This record gives sequence, C-alpha cells and structure tokens, in this order.
Amino acid sequence: MGAGAEAAGAGTGQEAEGGAADGWEPLSEDVRRTLEVLFDGDSDAQRGFRAQIPHAEMRTDCCSCPCVLLSVDADRVAAVPMEKGTDSVAGASLFNAQGGYDGEATVLASGGFLVDLQFCDWEDRGPEPLRLWEWLGPRHDTGRADRPQDAG
Repeated sequence: MGAGAEAAGAGTGQEAEGGAADGWEPLSEDVRRTLEVLFDGDSDAQRGFRAQIPHAEMRTDCCSCPCVLLSVDADRVAAVPMEKGTDSVAGASLFNAQGGYDGEATVLASGGFLVDLQFCDWEDRGPEPLRLWEWLGPRHDTGRADRPQDAG
C-alpha cells in the first residue's frame, strides 16, 4: 500500500460501532477534509455529495494505487442523480511540499453515493509533511454527476 493510503487513515485503530468485524471506520480527519475540499462547489451534485460526507465510513484497500473505500448510509442521505451507474465525480491534481506535480486524486461514486477516493501518487512519497487536503491542487470539473440520468 502506498504512502497516500497510510496518510489517509490506514491503521489508525479507529473503529465505527460494529466496524471491527467488517473493517469500516469513521472517516479520518484527512479524508473528511479532502472530500470537503473536492466537493466545495455550488452545483446540486457538489452539495449532494458534500451532504454524504457526515454519513460516510471508510476502509483502506490494497489496490495498486492507494485508495480509501467509502460507504455512505443510504438511509440517512439522498443519492445524487448520475448519468452513469459508476463514474468519477471529483478530482484534483496533487502537489508535493515543494510545489511539484505529483499525481492525481479521484473520487468515484456508484448509484449516486460516494464509493472510492483514489490517489495516484507518481513519486510514491505521499504528501508528507502536508495533510492530504493540503496536497490538493487545481480541481477537475468532471460535471458528470450534474447531468440527469438517461430516461430510458
């Protein structure tokens, strides 16, 4: 697992109620603030995904890029209308402490709910000494979640 996932809260020892058995835990401060920065816009989709953050839990994954799986309590917050079933709904460039481009952060949603925060860290150094949300540079306007679902 890369440095980004470690910084994102892997091994924090935090456990959500009932989370010990399935590995889900409350969002770490870095993951929560990173999501808040990525969803700080005024569109309906941005507001909808931002509303999901307090109702989300996380667990780290051992995929090839450091990533944090997200689970949103669908009984407590509404789904965001999406054009596709699963898609990228937010992203940003990553910059290291010296200001150099170091990769990308991408948020995926499925069925209108946040499911994955991925970090593609080219140098595999992680954001140290920066916190994850401070590592974010220009955000990418995906706009994909703002388009209504196909009627058919």
